[in-house]
Order: sequence, then structure tokens, then C-alpha cells
Amino acid sequence: MTRSPITRPLRPALLLALVFCTATAAAQPSPHLRTATIAIDGQPTTVDVHEPGTTDVVGLAIVAHGWTRSREQHRDIGIALAEAGVVAVIPDLPNVVNLWGNGSAIVDLARQLEAGALGLPPVLPPSLVLVGTSAGGLATVLAATKLPGIAGWIGLDPVDRTGAGIYAASSLEVPAIVLFGDASACNLAGSARTFARSLPRLVRAKKFEGASHCDFEGPTDSFCQRLCGRAKEATTLAIRAETVLATLELLTAAHAGAGAGDRDGGAPLPAAVDPPPEPPPE
Repeated sequence: MTRSPITRPLRPALLLALVFCTATAAAQPSPHLRTATIAIDGQPTTVDVHEPGTTDVVGLAIVAHGWTRSREQHRDIGIALAEAGVVAVIPDLPNVVNLWGNGSAIVDLARQLEAGALGLPPVLPPSLVLVGTSAGGLATVLAATKLPGIAGWIGLDPVDRTGAGIYAASSLEVPAIVLFGDASACNLAGSARTFARSLPRLVRAKKFEGASHCDFEGPTDSFCQRLCGRAKEATTLAIRAETVLATLELLTAAHAGAGAGDRDGGAPLPAAVDPPPEPPPE
């Protein structure tokens, strides 16, 4: 029997469900997680698949972890996305050094999902969002340039040490949202700002004051916090909620046939600029 592709438009009620996610989660069937192995770019790769506990699926998100991290650091966002009706596919990226290769791997994974891989209904480009944290932001923006027609790209404190990601961002044709924290060595002194200013179809860039690089994971670990600063539960939860909201927003616009980025284009980004320092005491 032919399976229907994932194309169902997002209902406005799901946006409210995101804001009141605790009450909504209690009322909806629980999402479920399964782990599978799939060959990506010829390499066996472990993938977590978070599926909503309902047939009312609104889209699919591929979530990419940061450098030396794994899918384990994004299980919480996978659960949150599934609770909002989005299938979350979270792979262990195959390369530690070759970040361009991770971009290629995400493209291959997306192409396989278009054909119905991992036992999922085939996903059409307007129902696909790419989400990437740190170096996963670099990998996903590289992939997004090779996947025309997808709903959009979300960078979570994205990091680019080579310039390749910034170049890719400048040619990205799909809507994009960037979320970032305080400047630090772990995010290359806030390279998300450069990503944001390079994007021709930026929807918004939002800074989370006081957020460390580890607040964009969940669950994070002591290794990240030793290097990049302590994660704070309230900040982590706020970033996670904003990530789900951004995913639903991009899917809504794509299903409606209008790119979300058309609203704001490349307008200046007050949210991407730190407030001016206070004057010295007289």
C-alpha cells in the first residue's frame, strides 16, 4: 500500500500547544523513540527517530549535533518536536574532522527520507526543516544549499571556523532562523551573528542573554560545561521551546506556499547586537 507523504498543513492550535507544552503533552499520546542504523554516504550510521504519538504529523526535522558530540545531546529536542507533531530524525554524524562530509551526509539522509527511508512516509521538501547546533549548524547550512524547496534552516549557536558556512549562508535560498547565546571561545566569539547577517532570507535572529554554548543541547554533559560554561535549566528550556516554535513557523509558511523569510528579508538585526556598555561612573 502506498503511504501518503508528510505534507499535512499545520493547524494554528499546535502553535498554542507549543506555548503551553506541559498541559498539551499530558493530553496527547506520548511520542516514541526508536533507534535504527542506516547507511549514509556509504557509512553505517546510528539514527534516533522520534515520532509523534498521533497520525497528525506536520513535518520532519533533521537535527545535527555539534563537534565531538552525538545524537544523545539532542534527545530532549527530539521529544519536544515529536510532542508538537514533528518527526525528529537525529543521526550520529559520521565525521569529526571533515565537517563538509557531514553536510554531504545530511543531504544523503534527506534524499533517502524523501524516498521513505527509516520506515517513515516519504517527506516532501516543503515538509523538511534542517536544525543544527554548533558545528552541526555548519553541516546543515551546507546541506540546505543542496536541498532546494525545503521549509527552512535553523541554526542553534552555529559555529563556522572555515568561512565555508558563511559563504553557504549567503547563497541560501530558503528561510532561516538563528538562535544564539553569549559570545565565547566555544562559539567562536559569537559567529552566529555573522551567519545571521549573511542570510538573504533571514526570518529572525534571537539572542538568549546569559546562555552558554551548552544551553543549546539537551541533555548536555559535564564535558561541555567544563569547556563552554554551565547550562541553566530555564535557559535550556526557553531555547528548546523557541526551536520548536521556529520549526513549526517554517513548516506553516512552507505549507501555505509563502516563505517565512519574505517578511523580513535581510533587515538589520537588533537582536543580534549586544546592548551598548554602560557609561563609566562620573
